Amino acid sequence: MKKFYLLTTTLFFSLITYAQEEEFSSHFTDYMEDLMEEESTKLDYEELLNVIEDIRSNKINLNTATERELSQLPYLNEIDAHNIIQHRKSYGFFQTLYELKNIPNFDYDKIKHILPFITIDQEKEKMSWKQEFKTCKHLIYNQYQQTMQKKKGYIPDSLGNTKYAGIPCRYYFKYQLQTAEKISLGLLGERDAGEPFGLFKNGIFDFKSAYLQLKDIWKFKQINIGDYKANFGQGLVIGNSCLFGKSVNTLNEIQQYEGLKRYTSSNECGQLRGLGTTFAFKDWEVTTFLSCKKIDVNINGSTITSFKTDGLHRTENEISKRLNATEKVIGCNLAYTKKNLKLGYTFLAYQYSNILNPTDVMYNYFKLRNTNHHFNTSIHYKYYFQRMSFFGECAIDANKGLATLNGISILPNSRIGILALQRCYQPEYQANFSHAFGENSRTENEKGFYIGTKILPVKKLELSLYADVFSFPWAKYKINYPSKGEDFLVQAQINAHRKMNIQLKYKYKKLIEQGYTKQYIRYVNHWEIGNFETKNLLEANKIRSEGSDTYGWVVSEDIQREWSKPHLTLNLHYAYYVASDYNNRFYIYERDILNTFSMPQLYGKGHRIDINFKWTPCRLFQIYLNYGMYLYTDGRETISSSNEEIKGNRSSMIKGLMRWSF
Repeated sequence: MKKFYLLTTTLFFSLITYAQEEEFSSHFTDYMEDLMEEESTKLDYEELLNVIEDIRSNKINLNTATERELSQLPYLNEIDAHNIIQHRKSYGFFQTLYELKNIPNFDYDKIKHILPFITIDQEKEKMSWKQEFKTCKHLIYNQYQQTMQKKKGYIPDSLGNTKYAGIPCRYYFKYQLQTAEKISLGLLGERDAGEPFGLFKNGIFDFKSAYLQLKDIWKFKQINIGDYKANFGQGLVIGNSCLFGKSVNTLNEIQQYEGLKRYTSSNECGQLRGLGTTFAFKDWEVTTFLSCKKIDVNINGSTITSFKTDGLHRTENEISKRLNATEKVIGCNLAYTKKNLKLGYTFLAYQYSNILNPTDVMYNYFKLRNTNHHFNTSIHYKYYFQRMSFFGECAIDANKGLATLNGISILPNSRIGILALQRCYQPEYQANFSHAFGENSRTENEKGFYIGTKILPVKKLELSLYADVFSFPWAKYKINYPSKGEDFLVQAQINAHRKMNIQLKYKYKKLIEQGYTKQYIRYVNHWEIGNFETKNLLEANKIRSEGSDTYGWVVSEDIQREWSKPHLTLNLHYAYYVASDYNNRFYIYERDILNTFSMPQLYGKGHRIDINFKWTPCRLFQIYLNYGMYLYTDGRETISSSNEEIKGNRSSMIKGLMRWSF
């Protein structure tokens, strides 16, 4: 009884603390830092932040949530989501959040991490449309950022012309409307620094996006109009918002959303645009979707040589590639769920307005060529057996190239978990919308086996380990022959106190045929005292490339202070780094304005200073300000190159955000 009282008291305190928290846990930032270090990872960080913020603002009800909705929760794996559903079926609705401790594999840390995202409201009667509209919530974001120093692209030449057509500031506007259950609507506009006003009669913004998402309309479980994204299976056919990657979350506890979902990011090339519907009938779900949009491509004559994905339109050359081709997509997914079994079939076909003709180099040998259309299809499955989950997907494309990913997740108790993944993607397999687990940025030309585990051997100690061995049967960029590699990680986290934890991490990666080896070790100490919080970090790495060794190290300090009156939060970040070779570069997380994930690249030798400020003058209005600066001490006289070049050894940026909610 005493232990139960202690646990409930601790959970209640955590709930209060996290309800006021807008920053992510150390687990989450470590996950993002790991992904940033993987050059092959193409993750939309803004989209991820929007998803997390959306769940935090519209908490998931444990008493009504489906397994698909629960899978969105950070730090829950598929078995956890399945166990919540089974507990609800066996014992009825949750009466208190503390019941989570009775579910297999739910320990204090896991419960603490998910508390900001869940609620246990009792099931309510369905609202009428009139009642639904009365629950409308509105959010408005206005964001501005600008580099303080003038870049070469903005400096006029002898004729008074500049390389960049616009002014040196980025502007971003977003509006969201959300009702209690059924309606979600959003508008977004963004213009990058250097892009001109009125580009192609597009007004203030270079990129515009809008979406409407409706839920539970007659037999339609969901309807998406405008911009949306889609994920099915393990991402072998389509998975443009997959979060499945190698990180300190060795059990891949940050999941991807399966199905259709509204698109809220300013990334200009990550969405489908058109209509998508999900029709539910008993144990079956049928999802169909259509998309048609203009895209940026590089064209040689009348053929597409490559896709332009950075979304930048600042120079004449970049503007000439803007929206100069059309992409059409049609797809469907058929899913069947019965007790512990899930089966699905996915089909995706796409067509371009121009013939594809990539550059004639070795690593492009299997790329789509002399055609403007293609298709992929797959079968995927999941099966739960006690504390094990079996899952996978097998796919084939129009050229009969094959890809498969299969895995097993085992959670025998709350103190240990194991995840094993096997993948085999043939070089012939081409899937332009795939985003699956792997070392490559594309789901092709790769074989590998991954095993990860998380162990709690003793109280207050958590060990995370993974090993990944992989090979590339065909040529890759900059390497014209088959190759292989290996990747290992070990992390120990010591929860010395409820307000203090220490992390020690070691990572080793080797690309054998390329003669490249990277090792690094990181120490982090994070602690809180009242409204004061600090984080100390020390990291060092060693790179061996072409027979020579290079070294780098960084030390950083984060200090945060909160004041309840006048509702201010101030964060100071400082880092000193030495990374003479580009391969020795570092990525260190910095707190930033809302919905912005800041992981500046530290390369060279110098100082990084960041100041972040948040003020909440009233419950409905917030102001965020950020100032970040690089000060190089390695004797350089310029920073960056080409049109981004800055004279001197200092580069700084300011950001501002205003957020209204009503």
